[in-house]
Amino acid sequence: MNILVVNDDGIEAEGIKILVKAASHFGSVFVAAPKYQQSAMSAAISYKGTMEIEEVEPLFASARSIAVTGTPADCIKAGLKLFDQEFDLVLSGINHGVNLAKDIQYSGTVAAAMEASIYGIPAIAFSAPDIKVPYLYDETVKLLDELIETELYKNTGILNVNFPHTSFKKVQGIRVTKLGQRLQYSELMKTDKPNVYRLHASDVHFKEDEDSDMTAYYEGYVSITPMQFDRTDYKKLKNIFSEENK
Repeated sequence: MNILVVNDDGIEAEGIKILVKAASHFGSVFVAAPKYQQSAMSAAISYKGTMEIEEVEPLFASARSIAVTGTPADCIKAGLKLFDQEFDLVLSGINHGVNLAKDIQYSGTVAAAMEASIYGIPAIAFSAPDIKVPYLYDETVKLLDELIETELYKNTGILNVNFPHTSFKKVQGIRVTKLGQRLQYSELMKTDKPNVYRLHASDVHFKEDEDSDMTAYYEGYVSITPMQFDRTDYKKLKNIFSEENK
């Protein structure tokens, strides 16, 4: 199995090292990661100008590793082009910080996985609230073993995996979930300097369904959420056609 590992925290991030080490148990690993931090870049791509791509010392047990002066989505394109391999699976992360509920709209980690799915390659995005939790490597290996063995990662856009809240010293189990309702936003607060505003980040919480990723997160479970690129509102589409045919 050929595995491409990407992230948005940069090639020096601890999370990608853990993921590469875990992935090395399951196949030949190649790494394409941003040279610099690219969090919250979502699905941004570079489509003009030039891009610097540098071959670096292979991370852990990877066959080859490259650092890209571009976005997480750019790293998918760079990896496919430069490594010239047929990849069976793309792994994105492990992101330092969870990507739950509406976070996925802004996540470079999730966007990189989605970019892979556009090219027809199955992908899994991994995120954790803290990279330093002691169980992270072992649990990632166990998760990959189960997902690869059952082929759960196939026949969907991507799988979005999040580890539980740091108040739990060990994982309580795994739940297959849907996206929750929590909303993160940055409020603009005026400063004493002309035309300068401070960004104040905060969360808006809603009552969550039992089968949401947010509920799993706060109850100590790893959440696995199947996601797809197609954002068509089929319910609305059906209603519009029904109204037109009356």
